[in-house]
Amino acid sequence: MGVGIWFGFRHGLIFKSVQKPFLKDPANTFQMRLIKPFTWLSAKLSGRSFLWGALGILLLNAHQGRTQGFVYAQLQGQPLMNTTGWTMNGLAGIGDTNGDVDTFSNELILMPPVNGSSGGIFYDLPLDLSLCTRWIADFEFRIFDGTAADGIAFCFLSIPPSGFVSGGGIGIPTNGTGLKVVFDPYDNGCGANPEIQVYSGPGYDECFPTLFKVTNTAGNLNFIRSNNYNSAQIEYDSGYVTVTVNNVIWHNRVYAPANFVGYLGFTSGTGAQNDRHSIRNVTIYTDGSALQGFNSEDSLSLNPVMRWNCYTDSLWVKTRGKFICSSVDSLGSEFRLYDPNGLLLPISRIETPCRNGRSDSILIRLGQEIILNGDYHLVIRLGLDQDPILGDCFSRIDEFDSLIIRVDNCYEYNNPVHVRNVSVFPDNSQVTVAWHQPVNLRPDFFKAYRLQRNQEVFGNQWYDIGYFVDIEDTVYNVTVPNPVSEARDFRIILQIHRNPDAPPGDSVSNILLRALGDTLRNDTALEATVSWLSYAKAWPNPVYQLWLSKPILNDPDSLNLGQTTDTLFRFAKPWQQGLYRIWVQSKNPDDGRYARSNFLDFEVKEPDLEVYNIMTPNGDGTNETFSIRNIHRYPEAKVQIFNRWGQQVLNQSPYQNDFDGNGLEAGTYYYLIERAGRPTLSGALRLHK
Repeated sequence: MGVGIWFGFRHGLIFKSVQKPFLKDPANTFQMRLIKPFTWLSAKLSGRSFLWGALGILLLNAHQGRTQGFVYAQLQGQPLMNTTGWTMNGLAGIGDTNGDVDTFSNELILMPPVNGSSGGIFYDLPLDLSLCTRWIADFEFRIFDGTAADGIAFCFLSIPPSGFVSGGGIGIPTNGTGLKVVFDPYDNGCGANPEIQVYSGPGYDECFPTLFKVTNTAGNLNFIRSNNYNSAQIEYDSGYVTVTVNNVIWHNRVYAPANFVGYLGFTSGTGAQNDRHSIRNVTIYTDGSALQGFNSEDSLSLNPVMRWNCYTDSLWVKTRGKFICSSVDSLGSEFRLYDPNGLLLPISRIETPCRNGRSDSILIRLGQEIILNGDYHLVIRLGLDQDPILGDCFSRIDEFDSLIIRVDNCYEYNNPVHVRNVSVFPDNSQVTVAWHQPVNLRPDFFKAYRLQRNQEVFGNQWYDIGYFVDIEDTVYNVTVPNPVSEARDFRIILQIHRNPDAPPGDSVSNILLRALGDTLRNDTALEATVSWLSYAKAWPNPVYQLWLSKPILNDPDSLNLGQTTDTLFRFAKPWQQGLYRIWVQSKNPDDGRYARSNFLDFEVKEPDLEVYNIMTPNGDGTNETFSIRNIHRYPEAKVQIFNRWGQQVLNQSPYQNDFDGNGLEAGTYYYLIERAGRPTLSGALRLHK
């Protein structure tokens, strides 16, 4: 038995050292032989494609073949062999032999040990060797349990599966045209058996003169018939056949061509003698140079990777091996492209530069430019024809296989633009919104400001209300319905050429001033309380001033009632009759900009005077003085009191409600209240002591 060792890869190539059989290499030396360019073996797991590679040294076990391209067919399974896609003939069936230690039916028994019978199994999918010029079959075989006949053949035949089996011999039909690789333990007088034979042509006979064979003259092929399984590998390369058994090459590139459409499989037969013939662990790989997925620029990545430029609306994708152009839909139904945020990008069409109906390049035209840095994922899906992308020899890029498209040269700007101020017009009908300019933005990338308004503070229903294409344009007057009853939140979104919008900046709402309770509009209330929304979103620790004026736009007599850092304020109403207006404003300590709230109007009416005409200054707290209710609202009024002889005992303006009759005798007095432009009030006043 020979020894095979895989050495790690260098410059993308793999070499295998092969120990020749003693018969052909008496010196028993090792030879270095180039196997093939190193390729990754693709395995499917949970609908995703994972790529597995090997570094360092791999020992080649009895059933480890070289790395190939597309897995065309398999005949394996544990604990039960899976024969889906294969057709069995004759006495073939799954079962168990003494060639392994388990009792599972994971072996394909081509022939039981009976005389004069045949069995076979062939893969149902035909293969065109005029297009698929390279394939490799890895399998294990066992011939034992009988009287040493007749053998197993691995075949590529042109006839359909129903005609594969004929009685006797190796089970190859006499009209079966194609390639046969035969492991023959029975001697028919044409050489020392067991033999390993290679033949291409019609029918089969061990004694055909055009048959290539290695005989058992030196006694080194006795292992062909054994209770143990033997590992075999048959490589077909454009008509040249190499046969390796147990890691030893027995036929090296003998020419046995077959350039037609046919079927791969196994036959077996017995004549006057018999044996149990079985196979297991069968894998057939088609052309390693056929379609094997996407080309990758990163050998260390688990998934293929390509790098691409920003601000392009097309992608050039390269495949490993060539695909059939007609399998690619020009509308792009086989492709899904996801951006780094997982959003699906539109694909407008697909172009494939083809030659002889084959290509290894795909031009993907996008419906928009690539504008984000990060990893894009191109994922293959079933197209309108319900097929993925197909290559020759039944190779394909399977559904959910993906290509990472890495983009890292986009201009990035992620700084939001913040609203700096929202101020209500003095007429309560408009709001002035001001915002900052973007910081360190390349001017050629500025596109526009989008001014948005929210339906309510802290809500999430934003509406565009302004669009500004001048970077210097950072102030806007907008009409706002009901600024007295509702506040509005405003924000800016910066749009950037060939880039996504910057994230929304901080929003700011107008200062909404409201009366607390009914004190503002209560005629009898001398004080009122108002409250307002905090303006801390615009600048930190705002200081507020409450202003009072007559209801005109520019009242020169506007009065600052005071300032506070709170959002609640109590103030004394004016005494003078008339209409008044109040509002709140705050000043930005950094730039001196003011934010003004909406205004509230209220009326101060002229109150009636109510005279209490009895005085009892005895210290009980009741009627201690001559009291006139609301007299303080008439500071210009003059109050006079006379005794019964007409002598004046009080003349005061303004009157302070403090006359207590001190020094006067008890009795009846008379008061007189004079107000400019109003009727004089008079009456009797009783003083009790």
